[in-house]
Amino acid sequence: MKRVYNFIVLVLVLALSGAVSTTYAQCNNDVMLYGGKASGSCKKGIAVAYGQHETPTAALSLPHFKGGNRAMCRYINKTKVYPINLKSQRAEGTAVVQAKVLADSTITDVELVTSSGYKEMDDEAIRVVKSFPKMCPATQSCTAQDMIIQIPIKFSMEEEEAKEKLAEQKKLVRNIGPITLYFENDRPDPRTKNDYTSTEYKGLYDAYMDKQNTYVTEAGKGLAGNAKSQAENEVRTFFNDSIATGYDRLQKLTNTIVDLLESGSDVSFTISGFASPLSNNDYNMHLSSRRIESVLNYMKQANGGKLAPYITGEKSGLTITKNPNGEVKRTESSQAQRVTVYGLDAAKDRRIVIHDLIVY
Repeated sequence: MKRVYNFIVLVLVLALSGAVSTTYAQCNNDVMLYGGKASGSCKKGIAVAYGQHETPTAALSLPHFKGGNRAMCRYINKTKVYPINLKSQRAEGTAVVQAKVLADSTITDVELVTSSGYKEMDDEAIRVVKSFPKMCPATQSCTAQDMIIQIPIKFSMEEEEAKEKLAEQKKLVRNIGPITLYFENDRPDPRTKNDYTSTEYKGLYDAYMDKQNTYVTEAGKGLAGNAKSQAENEVRTFFNDSIATGYDRLQKLTNTIVDLLESGSDVSFTISGFASPLSNNDYNMHLSSRRIESVLNYMKQANGGKLAPYITGEKSGLTITKNPNGEVKRTESSQAQRVTVYGLDAAKDRRIVIHDLIVY
């Protein structure tokens, strides 16, 4: 079969400061995407063609990046380094690089086709394309063959600044660490064994904070002098430094996750639930599940509901692992202590923890 060499242009414009849908819309301004399902033993792939109005079919499939356009956009953005001296000058340009994708998926014959006007940008664009992992090759009637591609690598200060902002957001998430949120006894939905709830954490938090004086008073009951003052102060500190601080950090985390997802990043975290050992473990497992759901309900409605489609799975990019642990396992020494609904030990047990935050 005679090999066919076609020239195609993949124009991939990254818009990391905007939503994911905006990123693809900008990519789509310059390229036409065709997703073709092959027949027989042909594999499904994503073909991207510039200036072609005919859709690639099972007979002809164009070269494509493994993982599609999103993966290629990410790779270029992650790999590309803006030349420092040009960045300080706020210089911009686009270098078009040509390469051949061989039938065995390797990339060769990388060379500059159109200069950006700056040698440093041209050299960096060539370096990025040379670093590409193996691509899915073109196929003609299911037979892999060589094909030449042209890839514009754009250097934009707007995109660079968005990239730097994204890097700061990722750093912020990594530095946030575990977030602990606390609950009143048997909340939400007391005396039930449901795993789900329609209650959201903000309402639970407000109700809990409104009862701070009650918890302070109960902590000092039966005590006198310094012991009474110490017990009351410990509860006040817990409300202000643990309960209130946890909610503030949840707000910041939720807003940051929204920004990251809309910028094209993927985010994952684990949310673990705990309960005090005032009920049996089976009951506490259901209670822990409801507590997890109440926090997710808050995240769904916060920030104008932008996170909701990611949590429900309508949009991809967010992975949440739910881990209801039931009651907190106490040591023998702690089991000997009297645990009450208003006690500080029990209050610290009634919690969920958001941890293992990863951005990629």
